[in-house]
Amino acid sequence: MSKPTAPRKPRHTRNPSNLIPAVSDYDSDAALIQPFDYAPPPPTRTNTELNLLVLRRYLPSIHTILSIAANAVVYTLDSSARQWEKMGIEGTLFVCAQASLPDDPQQRARACVFVLSRRGLENVIVDLARVSAVEITGELVVLQVEAEWGGEEKVLGLWIHNDRADTRDVNAAMITESWKIAREAGPAAGQSTEVGPAMQAIGSGGLSINDLFRNQNNRHAPQ
Repeated sequence: MSKPTAPRKPRHTRNPSNLIPAVSDYDSDAALIQPFDYAPPPPTRTNTELNLLVLRRYLPSIHTILSIAANAVVYTLDSSARQWEKMGIEGTLFVCAQASLPDDPQQRARACVFVLSRRGLENVIVDLARVSAVEITGELVVLQVEAEWGGEEKVLGLWIHNDRADTRDVNAAMITESWKIAREAGPAAGQSTEVGPAMQAIGSGGLSINDLFRNQNNRHAPQ
């Protein structure tokens, strides 16, 4: 019987190519890349917070929005013709509570009606402390406003679109209640001169009641 032959030893060992780990440029680059510190997304703001930011650019003293109507139209009463006239100003209506003026020793409560026009740069701001009477007449909220420099009172009408069944009623009630509080406290001197950065930037931003009626008279003046 022949002897079994021993297996022949290889002269040298060789690693199969498929066992060698491949190192690519991507791997070497990845080792050098440090993780980025991504900034967290800005906090989401509610519609109320966004509206307050806009309104405070006109009147920084506004601190609370009491009620909102998505669309309102401003009318003035032509006392000679006894008829309502559109002023070409319409937009979102806000009933707002305001902080007391810093130099007011009595720290009186303040409130306003703010119509933010979507048709131009001129908004309507009514200081409710200067309103002598509020009346709901049909679809209009009627405000009798004291003239800023004396003279006859002016009558302003606000038509509020009922985008919901109670929009007009809610805003009319809020205007009435805010007016009672502000009227009882009385007007604070210097309130009409308050201007925020938006008013400063455009040189205006708010129409006084006298401005509204001056525009009305200019339209009626003979050409």
